[in-house]
Amino acid sequence: MSIIKYKAKKSKSGYLYKVRIYRVIDGKRQDFFKSGFKSLREARQYEAMIYHKKASGDLSGLLRVSERRFDEVFEEWFKTYQNTVERTTSVRTDDLFRIHILPVLGKMKISKITPWHCQDFITEKGQTFRNIKQVKSYTSQVFDFALKMKLITDNPMKQTILPKRERKKSDNFFSVEELHEFLAIIKAEEPYKNYALFRLLAYSGLRKGELYSLRWSDIDFDNQLLSISKNLGRIKGKAVEKSTKNRFSIRQIPLDTETVSILKEWKQKSRREKGQLSVTPLIDSDYMFTFVGRDGKIEPLYQDYINSVLKRIIRKHGLKKITPHGFRHTHATLMIETGVDPVNAAKRLGHASSQMTLDTYSHSTVAGEKKAITKFVDYLDSAKG
Repeated sequence: MSIIKYKAKKSKSGYLYKVRIYRVIDGKRQDFFKSGFKSLREARQYEAMIYHKKASGDLSGLLRVSERRFDEVFEEWFKTYQNTVERTTSVRTDDLFRIHILPVLGKMKISKITPWHCQDFITEKGQTFRNIKQVKSYTSQVFDFALKMKLITDNPMKQTILPKRERKKSDNFFSVEELHEFLAIIKAEEPYKNYALFRLLAYSGLRKGELYSLRWSDIDFDNQLLSISKNLGRIKGKAVEKSTKNRFSIRQIPLDTETVSILKEWKQKSRREKGQLSVTPLIDSDYMFTFVGRDGKIEPLYQDYINSVLKRIIRKHGLKKITPHGFRHTHATLMIETGVDPVNAAKRLGHASSQMTLDTYSHSTVAGEKKAITKFVDYLDSAKG
């Protein structure tokens, strides 16, 4: 820094003072000037204040901090971020930015983005995008990164207000009667693989990715136990195994006798079917549910396999519309409805706590409500004496 004396007609003395401040920004030195000081003393006081603020890292309101665009800073942040998460997660995050965030904020200089810009972005995006909370969180992480790199002086996304969304009551589950109707149809009309797949999905409460990742070595037929320790997703069409959602998702669950019997039969049928096909199995590909890809190799099911089968059956028979995850909802709801302890239900579903299970899946059904009121009335009547 330095103090410069310069001529000024408006000054009584004919001179004023200015302070020159320099800072390295984006690898280049840039000079900034604060002028208009009437005396050398005033200029030195300002210079001392700048030294103090520079030492503490606080130059808010005094200097422009970075000329970098938001998309450039995002690229730098993403290099670090992608090494902290599963590859499938980093791909989804990259897609989120490129589809929803960068088209709006990408070309703006990050130091010029204000809380007003951020609030407008969140408010407008919240009208069309369901998971706006996720958008805010990830965008804020980029600003926090810029803050740590001293490219900006504050995070303009922090104080934005999320728009309120009307929460619709979830109906993404079958009643026990609807479940039996669905399984009866699929048993009668579909290949045995599909029957075994949906039977296991309904009677285990597995997540779709957990089901796709199962190998025959994961089931203990003698003790009727199923081990869940991984998940399966796809990146650019290629199957990728990853760890489970969290440490509580690594679990071993008991299966009912009929489901085990169905899986035994499916194992025999699938071995016979593979033996009859002129295909090349994948290395260590003893997956429970597979298909033959275009290249003639046996692969784990593609991501939308369950979705497409489910939609076709629902449409053909006019059944209630649910998603594949609805079978997990169904499993949890019927467990709680029939009196299974929430702690045991949580362990079976791979939840961190029983409260999570109750908050997420404890949808009441008409049959369950009738059963509850019957038990209540019986209890009151038994106390009449």
